[in-house]
Amino acid sequence: MNLLKGKINVGILKKIGISIMAICLFLICSAVLYVTKLASMPQKLPETEGNIADITNANLEKLTEKKMDDYWTIAIFGVDSRNGEIGSGTNADTQMVMTVNRADGAIRLVSVYRDTFLIKNTETDSFGKINSAYAEGGPVQNVMALNTNLDLKITDYITFSWKAAVDAINMLGGIDLQITDAEYYFINAFITETVNCTGVASSHLSGPGMQHLDGVQAVAYSRLRLSDTDMKRTERQRKVMELVLEKARRAGWEELLGVLNVVLPQTATSLNFDDLAMMAKNITEYKIVETGGFPFDQEEARLGTYGACLIPNTLESNVTKLHRLLYQDEDYKCSDKVKEIGKEILKQAVRN
Repeated sequence: MNLLKGKINVGILKKIGISIMAICLFLICSAVLYVTKLASMPQKLPETEGNIADITNANLEKLTEKKMDDYWTIAIFGVDSRNGEIGSGTNADTQMVMTVNRADGAIRLVSVYRDTFLIKNTETDSFGKINSAYAEGGPVQNVMALNTNLDLKITDYITFSWKAAVDAINMLGGIDLQITDAEYYFINAFITETVNCTGVASSHLSGPGMQHLDGVQAVAYSRLRLSDTDMKRTERQRKVMELVLEKARRAGWEELLGVLNVVLPQTATSLNFDDLAMMAKNITEYKIVETGGFPFDQEEARLGTYGACLIPNTLESNVTKLHRLLYQDEDYKCSDKVKEIGKEILKQAVRN
């Protein structure tokens, strides 16, 4: 009797074990399929066929390139799309270069001012405002332009529209910001326009001071430029990004997955399965430690049909400062190509 009982117990235990293994395998497969699905959600732009990571910059010195390999360099594009389109044909009025230190997760973020006069097309060496590079050739042309003008080695990009930013901020519960009198004077008009463009409901602010902003209000705040300058506008954009990252760091796993589900279909990016998995896993380790705006030293000039442009003064000195900020590279030396571009910029500025 005991022997029979023992055989029955062994049989039951085997069945339980097999059931547990099957459940575990199902959960693992489900998780893999889900993250794979997330990785496939971003839009595929026709102008990004091929791999952004395959773009090379032959102008870089080997030592400079080696130092950059300790960082993950990503281009961030925010396009002025009113209809959700995020490919070529839209100006990337928000352009940022972000480096992530692979050793400690420290993030450094620099806005490239949209009116900066640089080479916009590296194939034709044609100049113009840097925000037009995206409109002409999408992220590939824009990444190549940033690499060439700024001695960079960008390996990834992400493009988002206003609606994607609105949804992400709303799903994370909004952000708290101090609104100045000058900002308050203009922000409600931008809130109205952002509501009309995104279809997301919001409300006007009732006054300046500390405010809890929803997604629409935060995006409207990021777009403000009538109260001051484009430089201050990019400062606001970087501030919003810092606050959003802090909210993401405190969010739970399910909340983050919910945000990705909604936002990724509204983006275009070169980030793949491994990138997304690593970012989600290490979200608490990422922290923005330093930000800035490029060019750091500049002058405004009207250049014929280009209109009002920002002239780096000089490109070489500004790119040197950029590398010190993004890569902590105190020994960086500009490439001959950057020096050549800088001379041509000054020549065109004087000519006009």
